[in-house]
Amino acid sequence: MNLQEIYLKILESNIINFVIMISILTLIFKKFKLGRIIDNFANEIQSTVTTSFDAVQNALGEYKAARKEQREIPAKKEEILNNARSMAEKLAEKNKEEILKKETELDKSYEKTQTAIYQRGVQKTANDIQGAVLLLATDTIQNIMTNEIRAKSIFMALDEFDKLEGVIK
Repeated sequence: MNLQEIYLKILESNIINFVIMISILTLIFKKFKLGRIIDNFANEIQSTVTTSFDAVQNALGEYKAARKEQREIPAKKEEILNNARSMAEKLAEKNKEEILKKETELDKSYEKTQTAIYQRGVQKTANDIQGAVLLLATDTIQNIMTNEIRAKSIFMALDEFDKLEGVIK
């Protein structure tokens, strides 16, 4: 056998091996449905790429919206401050009215309390004066009675002396 024949034999055997290998691979692909697996894998990759693209688009949209909102922040801030000032002024006005009402109520209460205290003072003073007048009247009556009794006693003693003088004379 010459070299050329050896190469032909090797080539034939390689062709036979190649056909056998292709047949086996075809059976394996059919048996394990590798075509579907590869298609599913390709679909997953395509879906991931599409989802990623959508996420990028959404992120860009959100970024643009955030930039727009960032530019609007000073105006919103001013609006919020104006609303807060307005509410504060309304509350102050409302509280002012309530304070005036409370002040009026306190004034009335003060006047009532003042009148009650004055009446109690007047009553106490009247009671004190009454007690003092009664005490003075009692003392005066006792003094008058004592003085009258003394005067009567003196007059009786004098009468007795006068009687005694007539006896002594």
